[in-house]
Amino acid sequence: MAGALRARPMFFAWGRGASWWGATDVVNKTFAGSPERITLDHAPVASLTLRNGESAQVYQSPADYTYDNNTGVVTRVNGGAISAGSTVQAQVVYGTTPLSASDTGLVSEVGRRQAASVEFVNPDPNGTISTPGGNRWTVSVTPTRYLYVQVLFDYLEAQTETIREVGIFVDGTRKAGVPEGQLYLTPEEVDQPGYLLLLDRFAGIARSPSSRQGFSYVLVI
Repeated sequence: MAGALRARPMFFAWGRGASWWGATDVVNKTFAGSPERITLDHAPVASLTLRNGESAQVYQSPADYTYDNNTGVVTRVNGGAISAGSTVQAQVVYGTTPLSASDTGLVSEVGRRQAASVEFVNPDPNGTISTPGGNRWTVSVTPTRYLYVQVLFDYLEAQTETIREVGIFVDGTRKAGVPEGQLYLTPEEVDQPGYLLLLDRFAGIARSPSSRQGFSYVLVI
């Protein structure tokens, strides 16, 4: 299977994701209901600090409030320092939308580039190839179940974007008239995106025309 995939065209697609991924926000929210709750604007939540908007007192969790980082729902604790019906200042750092087995593409793709290298590799703590998570690998001359896929985007590609997601696609096709030798495609130049093999999301990488951005992953087949 790894050999069959290696023989097919692979593309790295990158995208904007959602603008709130990894963002820090400060909002005022008023507790209401029974039990008294507030709901943050997005979820998941990476971290949260609640303050009294007038005195700047910092409330403590779980003594004064509890929150569900997966839903963004914050619940006031009876007997805590937060008075009933209070308006609080929430300083929140958002996470990224969790990956799902049902994902078939990026949230907001801005372009894709043909993979520069697709190689068989083996795990090797002393290997010269490294991938996210600190794993290291060595190229194998014989087929293995591990495919190392690497790309290096060019300077002017997505030069003003903030990149928050990247995916690896196989069997994508370009629209009629787009030259076969063109390595970078915008969404308007893609006919069929192909099958999503890997998806990664992160807080955000601000692009610059003075730098190139590379990605590398190992697909375990």
